[in-house]
Amino acid sequence: MQHLPFQAIFDHSSIGIIISNQDGVIIKANPYAAKMFGYGCEELQDQFIEILIPAHLTDKQIGYRKMYNVDPQPRTMGSNLNLLAVKKDGDQFPVEISLSYFESDGVRRIVSFVNDITVRKQSEIDLKKLAAELEMKVEERTKELSNALLELNKTNEQISSTLEKEKQLSELKSRFVSMASHEFRTPLSGIMTSASLIGSYSKEEDEVKRQKHVQTIKNLVNNLTVILNDFLSLDKLNHGKIISNPASFRLEELIEEVMGITRSYSEAKHNFILKNLYKELSLYQDKDLLRNVLINLVTNAIKYSAENSTIVMEVSADNVSLSISISDHGIGIPEKDQKHLFELFFRADNVQTIQGTGLGLNIVKLYLDMMSGELKFTSVENVGSTFTVILPLGNS
Repeated sequence: MQHLPFQAIFDHSSIGIIISNQDGVIIKANPYAAKMFGYGCEELQDQFIEILIPAHLTDKQIGYRKMYNVDPQPRTMGSNLNLLAVKKDGDQFPVEISLSYFESDGVRRIVSFVNDITVRKQSEIDLKKLAAELEMKVEERTKELSNALLELNKTNEQISSTLEKEKQLSELKSRFVSMASHEFRTPLSGIMTSASLIGSYSKEEDEVKRQKHVQTIKNLVNNLTVILNDFLSLDKLNHGKIISNPASFRLEELIEEVMGITRSYSEAKHNFILKNLYKELSLYQDKDLLRNVLINLVTNAIKYSAENSTIVMEVSADNVSLSISISDHGIGIPEKDQKHLFELFFRADNVQTIQGTGLGLNIVKLYLDMMSGELKFTSVENVGSTFTVILPLGNS
């Protein structure tokens, strides 16, 4: 068997290797270590290893060396020392040190394996910051949701005077518990999984994987925020805190806003077709309410249709009213579920595995009622759906 090329391993290793004597004088450093600290390999030779340690930590480092010389034992990365190191230009950075030793001609040599953990430390900081933000956001939203549910419960108690109303309330609560259990547990489980996996990616080359899980956590936090915002919107509508404020605006500008927002939600996974935009048409309505209605309907079309499928928005108008239709080629709505579609917390049987609160269409209908509009739909299961918003043109 041929001898391994140990010199080649030393020269081409992707971790810093520094060999020193018991007094801390550097005998040899590999190219990776020299580059890490900003030196040439020869520059480090015959220097005390304390040249690589910040001045305020020098005494502590000398103490560590003396203790190690008394009882030298290999210290692997699993039992590492996390220290600060200093480059030739004075910049400090965190490192992980592992120690070993060997003897040659009766003289002991100390081998230090040095790993720059700047990326890992920054990831830990980012994760802690993200966790703190998540905790604060969940706490705030949970408090708001609790208050909203208390108010909703009071309202329900007032209207539950008959057996039929009590039955309806029981069904409503059952839907809420089922929905909340799934829609909160699933994102929180995903957040926990990604947070756990981030901790296992400790090497610099794992940065892409770490960032992928950080982005997953952010997306799931945004999903939770959307769910909580649906509850808050419903509460505000029920208590008359949202009113219609009509004003004149160009329809084309609003549709461009809606498509810009929803295209980013789709992540370029769907094809969008716009028909008959009526570029010069002005509408006298509440622009914000209508924007929310259209975003909800388009995102539903995205959510319930396959990637690369086509979503069509078509506008038609006459002297009296305006119609905006959003069509998809998605999973459709089972015929038996269509009569319940606008009920609170109701979700059709074929969408139970897709995220949703069962509140969106109910809120859309309430918004349209405030604008004297209506919402119609046609749907065939496994073929697709078309939702049509009909609004009076109004006079400015």
